[in-house]
Amino acid sequence: MRTSILSSLRYTVLCFAICLSACSSLTPSSPTNASQLPTTREYHQQIEMSGRLSAQYEANNKPQAVHINFSWSQTPQQTLITLGSPTGQTLATILINAQGAQLTQADKAPRFASDANQLFIDMLGWPLPIAGLKDWLQGFITADHATPITEATSNNALVVDGWLLRYASWQTENNVERPKRLDLSRQTEPAGLVSLRIVVDEWNGQ
Repeated sequence: MRTSILSSLRYTVLCFAICLSACSSLTPSSPTNASQLPTTREYHQQIEMSGRLSAQYEANNKPQAVHINFSWSQTPQQTLITLGSPTGQTLATILINAQGAQLTQADKAPRFASDANQLFIDMLGWPLPIAGLKDWLQGFITADHATPITEATSNNALVVDGWLLRYASWQTENNVERPKRLDLSRQTEPAGLVSLRIVVDEWNGQ
């Protein structure tokens, strides 16, 4: 009698194990939805962005820090950058086109220069690499815009035009992966070690 009971128990356990094995083979462990994968990113000749910029630098041998809101409007013909205070006050606008760069500040006459970077140094005391940011903010570091930087390929810092670049965070919208935060640093003559943190809050590209 006992032998019969043990045989029945072994048979029940064996059947249960077989059922578990069959169920696991029919159920995928982690299904992948292809529609959720990031698609190839293209460079936009026309784009609108807004966000925040923080800068750390030196002035009179003392560390300084500044926090600025910005809006960025770029077309093939020109780039318009508006800088504002955290409270919403417009501090300056810089218009860059084929003729050069124009800086406009409240209660001051417009200033012109062939180099937009020099205007920023004159106004803020530290450099902002406008020409590079036209590409870097979109996740491209080569002039031909052939290969975008992605979250998977941005583990290491990059050195471009003398700046140390690091893509600190990313965002995905409509299945397209874009830079969210870009950190930059460079040793400069007018402002010592300059460290910039740029966060893109809104993005609209065509």
